[in-house]
Amino acid sequence: MKSRPFISFHLPFIFYAILVAAISSIPNLSLPPLKFIATDKVAHFIEYSLFAFLAYRSYFQLLKQNKNRTLFVSSLFLFLFAIADEIYQYFVPGRYFDVFDILIDFFGASLVLILLHIKQKGLSDSQ
Repeated sequence: MKSRPFISFHLPFIFYAILVAAISSIPNLSLPPLKFIATDKVAHFIEYSLFAFLAYRSYFQLLKQNKNRTLFVSSLFLFLFAIADEIYQYFVPGRYFDVFDILIDFFGASLVLILLHIKQKGLSDSQ
């Protein structure tokens, strides 16, 4: 059952990364505006919150459950992915580079990563 961790932990993370890149490839993509909130920023926050959850799970298994290294590698990956995603969107018709999207992406990811790190730390302390 060596493939089980790959299917359970790594494959969802890989598919989600591909999905994020695929969505970034859609020209002229925009969300309907709401009067009280920037829907684009909320979408980025949610997108990278879920991405962080999947990244943490994958790297936690890959890095032999080293919590600190998992937090660092997940954070670094998601930050670099957010930057690369925005650079890529610059070349997609009707899309543009937005540094605030990178910040919102990283904020959403960081919040989830910190919560997962605290949860993992609590689980290991109670054992």
